[in-house]
Amino acid sequence: MRQEPHSATNPMPVFIDTDVGCDDALAIAWLLRRPEARVVGMSSVFGNSSVQNTTANLLTLLGVLRREAPVTIGASAPMVYPRTSAGALTHGPDGLWGAQRPHDLDGLPAGAPGAIAAAARAHPGLTIIALGPLTNIARAVQAYPEDLVGVRLVALAGAHGAGSITPAAEFNAFADPHALALVLESSLQVELVTRDAFQTLELDRAFARQLEREGGEAGRFLGRVLASYADAVSRQMAPIAVPDAAAAIYALHPDLGLAVPATVRVVTEGELTRGQTIVALSEQHQAALVLGTHGVEHLAKNVTAPDFDYEEALRQASARAPRNARVVLEIDARAMAEILEAGLMEWGIERAVGG
Repeated sequence: MRQEPHSATNPMPVFIDTDVGCDDALAIAWLLRRPEARVVGMSSVFGNSSVQNTTANLLTLLGVLRREAPVTIGASAPMVYPRTSAGALTHGPDGLWGAQRPHDLDGLPAGAPGAIAAAARAHPGLTIIALGPLTNIARAVQAYPEDLVGVRLVALAGAHGAGSITPAAEFNAFADPHALALVLESSLQVELVTRDAFQTLELDRAFARQLEREGGEAGRFLGRVLASYADAVSRQMAPIAVPDAAAAIYALHPDLGLAVPATVRVVTEGELTRGQTIVALSEQHQAALVLGTHGVEHLAKNVTAPDFDYEEALRQASARAPRNARVVLEIDARAMAEILEAGLMEWGIERAVGG
């Protein structure tokens, strides 16, 4: 049965799992203005800062935007490793470069996995947008596997090419590689927006100034956060990548991304290789994941044997490494930037007309 496209009368139910830092704030602000999406819940996770900071940042953002949504506190640490504090390098000590406002977190519910599963039960067709480490999602899969069967997950994670926090690893994959590995083995419909793609979505400082001038209260807040983030990422005057916005826009506009089926594995150990994502796009590379170097050597030694069918051996091996994700390697960055800028500027229009 053909699904109707999402619209204001048929909005996509969305659950946001986030480690609110500077680019998360922009992504969420854009999402909350979209009539074709209905945010049914949010959960916080460590990542760009501590979970206490990311939760307070989420409440700060909702307060500035004058929006309400159920918020649940999530994981404070990865499944195995200690929490990395490297997010402070680009997002500051509080995750928002001093823009966080004080909040009492005592009244908030904890238990993000339960909130995620409850949203999946209550909202058929749910899309989970994961902007931080995947710890909450992995624990939801562990605790409520039947509730999450077939649920779409759009996650900002991984890289086919170079990493970010290390030459090999993208930040979210590095922050909790075991969680990503578990998610990739789950029954979720996983779509990974990789660094190869998200790094190309950029905003410049001129837009940050425009947002401050013309975007109302929300624009002043977001413009200052964007400007501080830009200063931390680069002292040059070049445009600045806003990764989380790429995942948010792709979730609603998958036509703006090139997603290809792949078999993805995650390296969970090693100081420099932890969090590296191995992306096998071809049958040959799928087979290599299963066979390893010794198996490939065996194929090479037997390839000229009269009774050896190399193609069939390759097919059999690749079948043991089925594709477990759709991997977004390219986006239409220009179209996304236009959509993002227009959506963020709408906050100023809303306030001007008293909406």
